[in-house]
Amino acid sequence: MSHIQDTQIRTATVRSISRVGVVINPNGGSVPADGRDTIDAILAEMGVPAHFEIVDHDCEAACQRVLEQDADIIIVWGGDGTVACALNTLGPDDPPVLPLPGGTMNMLHKFVHGADIDPGTCLRTVLENPVEMDIAAGEVLEHRFYVGALLGGLTRLAAPREALRNADLLQAVTEFGEAGAFGLDTPMRCLSDTGARQDAQALGIFLSEDPARPGFDVLATAPESLLDLAYTGLTGLLADWRNAWGVERGFAARVDVEALESSGIEATLDGEPVTLPRHARFTLVRKAARVLTARGA
Repeated sequence: MSHIQDTQIRTATVRSISRVGVVINPNGGSVPADGRDTIDAILAEMGVPAHFEIVDHDCEAACQRVLEQDADIIIVWGGDGTVACALNTLGPDDPPVLPLPGGTMNMLHKFVHGADIDPGTCLRTVLENPVEMDIAAGEVLEHRFYVGALLGGLTRLAAPREALRNADLLQAVTEFGEAGAFGLDTPMRCLSDTGARQDAQALGIFLSEDPARPGFDVLATAPESLLDLAYTGLTGLLADWRNAWGVERGFAARVDVEALESSGIEATLDGEPVTLPRHARFTLVRKAARVLTARGA
């Protein structure tokens, strides 16, 4: 086992798996239409009874309902936002979560399971050898996130990006116009606990992808013109904007952000839109939740 795994993973010796709860978000970017049947077949083959809850518009309610079934673990099949909702809903004394990749980016799933994130493989591996893993979270006000926060007007591009992912070009154009996508300039100032100070039009505060080095990867971009900012935004529509031109990187455990010309900060936390106050502090919660991982002991 690698040093990274040694620092984060321990075998779950106190919990046997005889019954599971399953939360499925059919609106996840890669959850198939027959997703429930697929999971049900694997569980039946392995002799594990299950209770299913399907997310309609309220992920938290679905998680609360599945909690009432006295399951040993809770399987959550959906994207990063769905898993984050489950982790925020369930407490430390509740059953651990097994996230199955069902979104588009699946960043949290890759962090938990490693490179192989096939849903069926993850499920079978964990049922055969349940291993628990601590994961960190970021916190701002009373909100927690497990992948990352995006701040600034570029967050308005989330809706057209989802439309493009669903191959709905007309809807993407409509959403792009409604987002006011060419009025994205939102000056902010970022101060990290390392002493680094940056002025930016867009900020990304992501949980480190290295479990042995918990903290935030802080990414900032301050294009010199609205045309450059629009280019960064369009790049973000088609790929990960962190790889766009002009992005500066830093590392921190605490980040203070100030909006310089507005009374609030537009943001998304694991893809969910929120409006933060003009001054917002992001802090690291080193052991925020426990999940089940297919990495193995």
